[in-house]
Amino acid sequence: MRIAAVIPVYNEEKTIEFLVGRTLRYVDKVVVVDDGSTDASAAKARDAGAQVISLGRNTGKANALRQGFKAVRGYDVVVTLDGDGQHSPEEIPALLECIRRGKDLCIGSRFLSRTEGMPLQRRFSNRVTSWLISTLAKQRITDPQSGFRAIRGDKLEQLELRAERFAIEHVMILEAARKGMRIAEVPVSTIYAGERSHIHPVKDTLRVIYYIARFLLRG
Repeated sequence: MRIAAVIPVYNEEKTIEFLVGRTLRYVDKVVVVDDGSTDASAAKARDAGAQVISLGRNTGKANALRQGFKAVRGYDVVVTLDGDGQHSPEEIPALLECIRRGKDLCIGSRFLSRTEGMPLQRRFSNRVTSWLISTLAKQRITDPQSGFRAIRGDKLEQLELRAERFAIEHVMILEAARKGMRIAEVPVSTIYAGERSHIHPVKDTLRVIYYIARFLLRG
């Protein structure tokens, strides 16, 4: 299989170089989408061996991912990771094994492992959206907010992913379920080192619900 990774970043110069180097051990290509960073994220990612797409201004995670996906068309599997170091590239093989077992979308779930380090507000937000996504997708999804996942390349090209910011992960699940794709979760580590999250638990949860409603209304 030809495997590519897409990593959206916004001011992650402290983690991105090390993350790219570790990710390249398991994939054929890493695309880093620099979403308007004002630090050295782009330069450090490029030095580490990634193809870098610079957007010039901050447009949000969803757009950064869509731009990255355009750059990896034709790959058999696409892996996504966040650029803040919360995902361990050493767990990429577990996602790829899930794909090899016949699944189309494999999500790295922090809630199938120990979650002691996860902030309480993040757990609450995820619990709300987990219930909603599980109900709509008609299968249990414990971690719909996870940005650590793998998807078959041909299946990814079938998705419109019409959502913004962090809602894209949730809409991806719903759209994949609607198209009859096989979805599974894989346990992954919970890594929190006190870094500041770009997610606002209230605003972004409401935004997720808004884009879910828009998805449902499109029919």
